[in-house]
Amino acid sequence: MTASPPGAPGSAGEPDQAGTGWRPDVGPPPGQPGWVPPPSGGLPPPSSGGPGSFGGPGLSGGAGLSGGAGLSGGAGLSGGAGLSGGAGQSGGSPGAPAIPHCYRHPDRETYVSCQRCGRSICPDCMRPASVGFQCPEEGSAGGSGRSPREARTALGGRVRTAQQALVTQLLIAACVVSYVLQGAPGLTGGSGSNKFTDDYAMIGYRIAENDQYYRLVTAAFLHAGVLHILFNMYALYLLGYQLEAMLGRARYLGLFVAGAVGGNTLSYLLGGLTTASVGASTAIFAFFAAYYVIARRLRVDSRQILIVLGINLAITFSFSSIDKWGHIGGLAVGALVGLIYAYVPRRFALAQAGGVVGIIVLLFVAAAAKSAALV
Repeated sequence: MTASPPGAPGSAGEPDQAGTGWRPDVGPPPGQPGWVPPPSGGLPPPSSGGPGSFGGPGLSGGAGLSGGAGLSGGAGLSGGAGLSGGAGQSGGSPGAPAIPHCYRHPDRETYVSCQRCGRSICPDCMRPASVGFQCPEEGSAGGSGRSPREARTALGGRVRTAQQALVTQLLIAACVVSYVLQGAPGLTGGSGSNKFTDDYAMIGYRIAENDQYYRLVTAAFLHAGVLHILFNMYALYLLGYQLEAMLGRARYLGLFVAGAVGGNTLSYLLGGLTTASVGASTAIFAFFAAYYVIARRLRVDSRQILIVLGINLAITFSFSSIDKWGHIGGLAVGALVGLIYAYVPRRFALAQAGGVVGIIVLLFVAAAAKSAALV
């Protein structure tokens, strides 16, 4: 029997199908070069001689299973560029994928990249975008060519300035200054009808004869006594802060003006030449109505505002000195403006502004028509 070539099927260096690695009928006779004694189990022990040994091109050497470019060495499974060494699965050769790091903080690993420039960014460098995140440069005005979109409330108020209530403070300050210019009626013993009051109060015959329609607005900053201004300023403070935070400064100011004009116009339409009133309560009743409408739109509990409104209406009809139609007019106009703000989407800001301005213009036209009928 002739021996098979090294590495060929049936050679001494190749395990059989059973995996014992020993075939007694193949190989050189005992004692001849290349012969190895039978192993006690598994593969034969390594040998350095002959083509059938483990030192040549057989199972363990050269390109075999364990050496060189075999399964364990060189480009094999364990060595060189194999699975364990070099660029393999556990090695560090240039073929391995690099772990991304933040471009501004190289010591931080991250797998998030900027949606614009693609640079890797860590949590400290992430700037929220419409989709994903952007780096600080791209998220600023210099990177995108425009300022980042400012956060706003559901009704369009700026979150950044929500708690400042600048317009509310200015309105309160204007009322206090006007009260002082009136001579502080009720506090200093004055009658409250000095020249400043006469020039800016809601006086029907002055409007009809001299077309002084500015009185429909200025009367909201005047007050007849210390309790009058205290109650109105307290209500303006409580409601104004909340409404300005929700609506924003421009919408809130539009609500105040519309409510003041609405209340005074209805009072003038029904009172005619004998109309005479002052006070911010016309605008405050507009706040009541708008607050209720907005609360219903946002599904917020509105029972408290209804209770407060009911108490104020009861007071309105309990004293003859109170301008009832002024309060009712402010309430009606406030409800209309509240509907505009609550149900016209905030992205249609021009439509909202047009609706509020249109209401104010119609009120002035109605007052002018009344004057034409009286004179």
